[in-house]
Amino acid sequence: IFGATLKTSRLLLERAKDLDIDVIGVSFHVGSGCTDPETFVQAISDARCVFDMGVELGFCMYLLDIGG
Repeated sequence: IFGATLKTSRLLLERAKDLDIDVIGVSFHVGSGCTDPETFVQAISDARCVFDMGVELGFCMYLLDIGG
């Protein structure tokens, strides 16, 4: 496993805010060769949660990078 959990994402966004770092979006990669559409649905749903956290903290997030 790599990346950040939703809980860790919240902490990272809070830290970025404290450091006056402008976060503009989310990047994820579900893994090479993934053929299960539900995996992408879950990843996009999680990304939406992170976007919502960002908005709560005052970020204007507009970028979603779907790696792979």
